[in-house]
Amino acid sequence: MKKMKKKTTISLLLLLIAICMYGQKSGPIYEIGDSIVNCETNFENLVNNWTNDNVTNAYEYKLFRYAFVETITDSVRYKYYRNYFSGDKMLSCSTSGNSGETNGRKYHTFYIRPEYATHREFNDTSNMTEKQKTILSDDFRQKARELSTRDLDVDKMTLKHYRYEYHKADTVWQEADHKSISSISNRSNSHDIAYPDSISANYIDFRVFGKNFYDQSDDITEIRRLILEDLLVSRIQLQLSFNQAVQLSDKVYAVRFEYLGKLYTNYVICSAKTNKVVLDYFFKGINAEQPKLLVRASKVI
Repeated sequence: MKKMKKKTTISLLLLLIAICMYGQKSGPIYEIGDSIVNCETNFENLVNNWTNDNVTNAYEYKLFRYAFVETITDSVRYKYYRNYFSGDKMLSCSTSGNSGETNGRKYHTFYIRPEYATHREFNDTSNMTEKQKTILSDDFRQKARELSTRDLDVDKMTLKHYRYEYHKADTVWQEADHKSISSISNRSNSHDIAYPDSISANYIDFRVFGKNFYDQSDDITEIRRLILEDLLVSRIQLQLSFNQAVQLSDKVYAVRFEYLGKLYTNYVICSAKTNKVVLDYFFKGINAEQPKLLVRASKVI
């Protein structure tokens, strides 16, 4: 009798549903989901993770199929993509969102919108002040566009490298229970800068300390010079970042999508060694969350 009871217990255990628990893992939207076994896995994960839970305004998009473009096989194509990913035709994005807790429930929002050149003012001055329009004259904007579109070869440039760090501690006062309580707020900022010439003091004030030269200076010539200096620094930094991320034999893919009725093409570079996306200025910065619970039915024996 005891023997029969033991056998029945084992049979019941085999009939149970196996539940695999996962922690709330988050990571790049390309890597949450199926394990990366080839470059295409990244894009399958992207499509599966493109939900309102991960991207609040996902409903504004329509993702199309990805397409393989080419393998970077020589220095000519390598430099072509390096200029593309540091030029004004590269697709990037603007993002916004917040996190918090309301009535004991946590919330998180994340919005992403496509855009092209980081210096949009070179193409559109309609919403600017009269002073800004004076600075960005037609002739000057043409000069800036030429700098942002012409081919650069960072390998042939003699660069000077600079690193700037800024640290500041402020005393912050808050009222609590009718008492003033002080705390220390630490702020820090650092920049790595590469440039063919000496970095100007005004550039340090602008980029490191956040000085607004548009509003705080009346020297139109210096403001224009500063804009061109910042544009060249940005392109050089993007090319140096490309050198660190991309190797010959890496693969280029195109991900096409529609946003609010307008078509976009986002180019992505995937590593030939790891099969992971190594360069992408639109989707790569988005995080996704893996579901907490996965339920699988066990095989009955």
